[in-house]
Amino acid sequence: MESGPIFLVMNGRFVLAMLMAAVTLVGCTYDDLDTLGSPVDCDTFDVSFGSDILPLVMDNCQGCHSGGSPAAGLALEEHGDIASSAEAMLDRMDRDPGDPLLMPQSGKLDSCSIARFNTWIQNGKPNN
Repeated sequence: MESGPIFLVMNGRFVLAMLMAAVTLVGCTYDDLDTLGSPVDCDTFDVSFGSDILPLVMDNCQGCHSGGSPAAGLALEEHGDIASSAEAMLDRMDRDPGDPLLMPQSGKLDSCSIARFNTWIQNGKPNN
């Protein structure tokens, strides 16, 4: 068994090469930015009902779920209506494309909108 300086240098190079290979492999990811959204654009830190949730519901839900005869008898016009249905709404929003229960019917929302809605729920559904 060798124990001289050459063995130590070669062993050190081997360890360094293995470490670099591991870092390279761990750092490789392939995210689909169309569904993920831009990390810079998706702020889930300061989600508010008035700025984030209500506009999302107005644009994607109120077309069917408002007025005198809302679809499925579910009106989503006021904070209380949206807050009491929030978990069921999230379930419908976060289904796979093609699922007949996916809402809105026009297609799956982007992942950032779903993440903001989920954050609002996790924060206690405040009327802010």
